[in-house]
Amino acid sequence: MKIIKLTFVFSLCISVFNCFSQGGSNEHVAVDDLQRKITRSEKVNTAPQLNDSVIELPDVKFYIEPSYHEVTFDTKPIKAAKLKVKEPLGKLYNGYVKAGLGTYTMPFLDAYYNSNRSKTKSWGVNLKHHSSLTNLKNVGTNLFSDNEVGVFYKRFLKNYTFDNRLNYERNKFHYYGFESADTLIPESYRTNSDTTRQVYQQISYSAQLKSMHNDSAQVSHTTKVDYYHLNGITGLAENNFGIKTNIFKYLGREEVGADASLFINHLKQPIFSPISSVVISPDAETKYGNTVFKLNPFIKTRRGNLLAKVGVGIHTEITSVARFFFYPDLNVSYSLFNNIFVPYAGIGGGMQQNSFNKFRRVNPFVLENIATNYLTETVGFKNTNQRINLYGGFKGSISSAISFNLKAQFEKLDNFAMFVNDTLYSYENKFNVEYDTIDKTTISAQVGYHLQEKIKLFFKGEVYNYSMLTEEFAWNMPDFEISLLGVYDLADKIIARANLRLVGNRKVYSLNPIEGVTPTSEGKYITDLKPFFDANLGVEYRYNKRLSAFLDINNIVGKKYQRWLNVPVYSFNLLGGVTYSF
Repeated sequence: MKIIKLTFVFSLCISVFNCFSQGGSNEHVAVDDLQRKITRSEKVNTAPQLNDSVIELPDVKFYIEPSYHEVTFDTKPIKAAKLKVKEPLGKLYNGYVKAGLGTYTMPFLDAYYNSNRSKTKSWGVNLKHHSSLTNLKNVGTNLFSDNEVGVFYKRFLKNYTFDNRLNYERNKFHYYGFESADTLIPESYRTNSDTTRQVYQQISYSAQLKSMHNDSAQVSHTTKVDYYHLNGITGLAENNFGIKTNIFKYLGREEVGADASLFINHLKQPIFSPISSVVISPDAETKYGNTVFKLNPFIKTRRGNLLAKVGVGIHTEITSVARFFFYPDLNVSYSLFNNIFVPYAGIGGGMQQNSFNKFRRVNPFVLENIATNYLTETVGFKNTNQRINLYGGFKGSISSAISFNLKAQFEKLDNFAMFVNDTLYSYENKFNVEYDTIDKTTISAQVGYHLQEKIKLFFKGEVYNYSMLTEEFAWNMPDFEISLLGVYDLADKIIARANLRLVGNRKVYSLNPIEGVTPTSEGKYITDLKPFFDANLGVEYRYNKRLSAFLDINNIVGKKYQRWLNVPVYSFNLLGGVTYSF
């Protein structure tokens, strides 16, 4: 076997040697006796070929054996469909009257007459009356009468709406809130109702022009003009004129615009002698002027879910001299989860014009002859300067029925106005205005629930904290307020309403001695007005679409709480009546 392998290897080596030795010649000569000549051979190149074979598959045929299954069913009758036909728009009635009578001999009237539907115009007239003909006991005469008449006219143009409103109010009341048996008060003052009577009349007019362009590339604006004249039977007169406008235009994704306003106030006040409501002389009066101009240019932009506003406030206060103030105007919000959760924050400020009409709307028992010193000059009222308004929170909706807003706010306020009992011109049954520089912190929460038109609920709660510069406390300002409003509609036949309000503790002071209270070094007797709960319920029964009856139950707990020191309110009272549309 080894011999065979050696022979094979030897033969192979000889063959390889012969191949290399023949590489450079065209002819190969073998030397032997015959002298044979071998010609050059050519290599034949044969390319490989791919033979693709296609296998045809036979068609597969399925055969289903038919079978029969018996099916049974029971028929049930179907009720005939009812076609409910509704008009595209419900019927409107031009007139509406709500009239009633309550305890304390309290008549009430609220009447409207409006135009019907129109594409070009709308107008209407409104009349209101509410009064009381019965006094609360032992606090002086406290009858009141409120009357109001208003008309409006609105015109719808192609690209604008023009709205006009004219209103007249007459408010008659008495400065009560003193002990009827107090012998330190003159009997003529306690028994003669004319000495405490006051009547304010106000006529006001407002007009608004608002653009309604379909093309957002055009300049849009809203301009409003307001004017009112207020006068009282003791000689007070106030005229206030205001004009404000908002103008903006979209430049790409940015909204560029400005808010501007001008308010001019002129006040004429009578001069009283101390502890008297008698004017010294018909010509004895003081006049004050007060003007505030505001300009707030801004840019708003939206980037995805981010909405931001950047601006600045340039405000001017003009009395006998002009003073300029600058405020930031920034806010930002970000929408998460398709507006389910929207955090927001901002910083701002501004000059807030004060007027006698503004104060008497909050506290009708305010003095008619208020004057104060402001930067070496005498003014009727100081304007409140909101130097900083810093806020943040988050709002959104848990579902289509529940919405919420939680907010924290911090303010720095100069000339913050507070009401305190007056003892110079009255027997603590009128109120003066005191000012202070304060830091105010507010934590608020709002929750709304809306289940179609059947149930509507709104909750609001606010907690306040005040840090005073001069005064001991923020007089007559509550430390918290909670309110709950609710409406329940039962088949559009019975409507129930609830209005619940809880107001927290308020600090007040008197310059007259209060039993059990030690005066301060300034002679102030500081005390607390305890929290009060005011619950009001109402129910309405609708006999048909035109006629219904209502009953309102006010101050259910029956407490004669004091909104202001020495000024109690009506206790438990009822008001019932009917409504009619025509």
